[in-house]
Amino acid sequence: MDKEDRQLVQRVLSGDIQAFNGLVKKYNRLAGALSYAICGDFQMAEDLVQEAFLKAYSSLRSLRDPGKFKVWLAGIVKSKTIDYVRQRKSFWSIPPDSTFGSAESESLGLNSAEDLVLKEEFRNKILEAIRGLPEADRLVIALKHMEGLSYKEIAEITGDSVNAIESRLFRARATLRKKLDHLLKC
Repeated sequence: MDKEDRQLVQRVLSGDIQAFNGLVKKYNRLAGALSYAICGDFQMAEDLVQEAFLKAYSSLRSLRDPGKFKVWLAGIVKSKTIDYVRQRKSFWSIPPDSTFGSAESESLGLNSAEDLVLKEEFRNKILEAIRGLPEADRLVIALKHMEGLSYKEIAEITGDSVNAIESRLFRARATLRKKLDHLLKC
């Protein structure tokens, strides 16, 4: 249980609306990674996260344990995003510059036009491999590698056991390795 979350939630419920900003700042990135892992669209994920925070704010009184705000919010984000994906049947994609930013490109020596083309081809191959993962695998990969969450935190968010998360990550990584190995040889 998070003591800071408990205090912030109690302050909001006592009428201190600004205290909710603390929760937004603390969990915005996590919510974005979670939503993005499910829908694969950065801008839509941002919109869905905003909607999730609005719902969390309006439903805050229904939160039984204020110390579990993170897990509760993650459930709201997950539900909102899954609903969106089901309604829109959206495709999982990453904007062109999101895989490697300019700093990463420079550090990898990717400066020439040829290097940029190779970078784009590599990015597309990575996307192809990730697109082939089941939604649950994309989700745990994002939470572990984008957000750096522990197995226990991922288990709380997904509702799975720690052992299930470890197994899912192991299988997802192995699948990505095989796909990328195959794709990079093509």
